[in-house]
Amino acid sequence: MQSKVNKARVTLAAVPARGEATGWVTWTALSLLFAGFTGLCAQLRFYLPFTPVPVTGQVFAVLMCGLFLGKKYGPLSQVFYLIFGVAGIPWFVVGPIGPTGGYIVGFIVAPYIIGGLFERARIRHSNKHEGSVSYTKTNAIPYTKALVIMLTGVAVIYVLGLIQFSIYTKTGLIRSIRYAVLPFIPFDAVKAILAAAAARAFIR
Repeated sequence: MQSKVNKARVTLAAVPARGEATGWVTWTALSLLFAGFTGLCAQLRFYLPFTPVPVTGQVFAVLMCGLFLGKKYGPLSQVFYLIFGVAGIPWFVVGPIGPTGGYIVGFIVAPYIIGGLFERARIRHSNKHEGSVSYTKTNAIPYTKALVIMLTGVAVIYVLGLIQFSIYTKTGLIRSIRYAVLPFIPFDAVKAILAAAAARAFIR
């Protein structure tokens, strides 16, 4: 009975292991799909009057990459996003070399961290409920833990984006925080909340 329960605990967070069984071609294709999704979300944007950094939907797409593709293929999807943007697909808001280039680097790093944290959380939570006859939504990874993981990914994007913005614009750290981080916290908090809800719905 216990072995059957363990087999039933198939999660989207366990992508690397599943990727090896399914074939790298499938997961590479999914990475390409998520690169396109990121590019599509980049078109959902608007500017605030006091900063050159736009509000976009990209962060939500990046959080989803970490959740669904894991720490191996999530970053790959964002590498594809970068390569295709440099090659000429017009989905960059400003470009990888401008004041927002650090965010794109963050887009590559964040899914690795998110995927790794979800993988660890899933394993620990599975061990905690080892032997349970029913492993359902009621004992899935807690929403608060999923939210903390998503907010961690957002923080990584902020840090790398802030560094590039400060260097490129030759603006001091405190002033750069005012332009490149603080205005976006409410918007990205909502994205993290939605992404954590998706994690709660899909991860067992």
